[in-house]
Amino acid sequence: MRRFPLRLKIAGFAAGLILLATVLVALFTVILPWRAKLKAQERLASQLVKTALPLGIDLRADGAYFDPARVHALVANSSRVQGVEIVYALIWDDKGNLDPARVHALVANSSRVQGVEIVYALIWDDKGNLDSAASSVNTKLLQKASEPLAQLYLRDPARALQILAIGRRQSGIRRLPIKLAAEGGHSIIGRLDLGLSTMAIDSELRRSLIRDAFVLVGTLFFAVLSALSIARRIAQPLTDLSAAMGRVREGDFEITAAPSTRTNDEIGDLARSFDEMAQGLKERERLRGTLGRYVSGDIAERILSEDDDLSLRGEVRHVAVLFLDVRGFTTISEKLTPTEVVALLNEYFDVVVDRVAAHGGTVNKFIGDAAMCIWGAPKHAARSERSAVLCALEIQARAKQLSAERTRRGLTTVGFGIGINAGEAVAGNLGAAKRLEYTVIGDAVNLAQRLESQARAGEVLVSQPVYEKVAVEVEASPRDPVKLKGKSKPVPLWEIRRVKVAATEAA
Repeated sequence: MRRFPLRLKIAGFAAGLILLATVLVALFTVILPWRAKLKAQERLASQLVKTALPLGIDLRADGAYFDPARVHALVANSSRVQGVEIVYALIWDDKGNLDPARVHALVANSSRVQGVEIVYALIWDDKGNLDSAASSVNTKLLQKASEPLAQLYLRDPARALQILAIGRRQSGIRRLPIKLAAEGGHSIIGRLDLGLSTMAIDSELRRSLIRDAFVLVGTLFFAVLSALSIARRIAQPLTDLSAAMGRVREGDFEITAAPSTRTNDEIGDLARSFDEMAQGLKERERLRGTLGRYVSGDIAERILSEDDDLSLRGEVRHVAVLFLDVRGFTTISEKLTPTEVVALLNEYFDVVVDRVAAHGGTVNKFIGDAAMCIWGAPKHAARSERSAVLCALEIQARAKQLSAERTRRGLTTVGFGIGINAGEAVAGNLGAAKRLEYTVIGDAVNLAQRLESQARAGEVLVSQPVYEKVAVEVEASPRDPVKLKGKSKPVPLWEIRRVKVAATEAA
């Protein structure tokens, strides 16, 4: 999904609100008043006709006749009516006869009426026939509304009246039909169609719309700039927090929220929560590192990944177990102070931890001057026996180099005896609910410890199953089978001396 910045969302929302508000303002202050003016113009024209026109109609037994003097007076005095302009007036009697002179006078003088302009007047009789002679057009107003139609009226009035009579909508002219009825309204004597000029009203509408358009553009421009500025002030702290979270994801727990996020609002609350989270992760990482110093890193990861602290139940694993012990440690410790003893063991055990980790093993525990290392638990090891044997040879080699260096410095040296066995063992948490330890137990583990007790300083002793797994890669010599505790028969032993040259080159 395409990313859309928050600042643009806020700016777009603000611009949308401004646009909606402007449209509503234009609707209620321009459009609706414009329509109200058109309605008012129609009402004024209708009222003028209904109140003044009957004075110029003479109803007789043989029909209705228009009094020219009265009609002329109606048109001549219509200029005093505020808001009415007559474009045209067509007057028919009940027989369809029209007095062109009187109608023309009515239309010509209607332009004096303030606010209402009548462009034309079309008169039909009671049978719906248009009387072209009685109908009239104000050419000046018609020319303003439609120049071609005004020119046509000057050339061919009858044709122009027919076009107006069709009722086709003309720009700037609004058609107003009025029924002509005898006194009492029971008898229709004809129909009058007035063409009211709306050019002044439309012009005012256009000016208002253009003015509002300029106001809208200016307001939108200012609103978008303001919204972008405000959005930046809102979005920038979130952007800084996002960048800080990316640093935390990469393992940098020293990072804190940027100063821009420390505001007195919800973003400030979020920044403070972020700092607390980073501090918590830092503490968790410190605990992880501390835990990794007391137990193997693999075991620490396994413990921390479990939802239930007691969920590491026993499981059967094929493991290779390496035991090593410092030979003659009791005699050495009598000659050294406790501080010197700890320093001595730590220096040699650094070699052990380094080589075991390099070969994918786990230092399960230190037991005084001894150590127990395993391959195959808690994580699977493909060739656990080979890894354990190669690791043991490297430990002996590195321990020999360390002893030579300590001898040159005049310090006490020690040597390791190492025993290795492999087989099925139970791996999991051992102990009580308040004190647990991840380890492996079983006969294979016990035998590895027995083998270590038979090894002298610098020796690596392995069982027959381990030797069979690495025989093609190492040089080894058999040892006389020995009777070990817990075993009914003597156990065959092999002393691993070195890795074969061909295996070394292949590795």
